[in-house]
Amino acid sequence: MWAAPRPVVTPSAGWYVLAVILVLVAAVGFFGMLAVLWDDSEVAGGPSASGDPVAGVPIRITQGYGYFLYVRTGGSSPFSCSVRVGDRSGPIPLTRKNSWSAAQRPSYRYTASFEAPASGEAVLTCRGSDGPILVTPDDTAHGYLGFAVVAALGLGGAATLVFVVTVVRRGAAKRKVAAVTAAYDH
Repeated sequence: MWAAPRPVVTPSAGWYVLAVILVLVAAVGFFGMLAVLWDDSEVAGGPSASGDPVAGVPIRITQGYGYFLYVRTGGSSPFSCSVRVGDRSGPIPLTRKNSWSAAQRPSYRYTASFEAPASGEAVLTCRGSDGPILVTPDDTAHGYLGFAVVAALGLGGAATLVFVVTVVRRGAAKRKVAAVTAAYDH
């Protein structure tokens, strides 16, 4: 005898895999960024220092990490700086690296960035600035970690949405199949 084909439940159960993949990508991405930026984040939480650029500003620096240099609002920017750590000293190149993430500081304006050539207690001296300067660790890592959190939350939300839509659509499809099958059985 001829039998009617059994209706297929759609979406298939394979759609649950998409939700799992989104959660995995979110977790791996976030924890990967956290692992890569952990040291940068620790340095970014370090102390700031301010003082006279000619006499020198004492600050704790970590080799290879960036620092922001601020001058008083309306003051001139330094054209050269040097750092002394212990008995070693030398000039440091001033750049604008990560200037987009330099925080606003009351009565100061961002002027330059530099990378620490050594680690330890240091004294930063600068020429060309006519007032106090402020030195802070580059906290760009915190911005990147913030982006990673937002992205992970977005992917987690998308995974939840995919999961819920799949459950609802599969439930409705199963009810429809059950109704069709019951109609054929009678």
